Amino acid sequence: DSSTEVKVGVKGMVCAFCAQGIEKSFMAQKEVAAIEVSLANKFVKIKFKEGQRLTNEKISQLLKESGYEAVFGG
Repeated sequence: DSSTEVKVGVKGMVCAFCAQGIEKSFMAQKEVAAIEVSLANKFVKIKFKEGQRLTNEKISQLLKESGYEAVFGG
């Protein structure tokens, strides 16, 4: 069900350490059930808990705080 997960492109992610930081900041959000960070393909796939989700603004903010830029709809 696509409403429970979202895939977002990430600009500026270059290392495994970057990916770990992103993973940590998303897993700290109560709405997030799981996150998959693809360094090779430069995206994050966020899986939400049932009936919950993060807004695109919040996703952008979390990525920006980690030092990256979110790319939606790619």
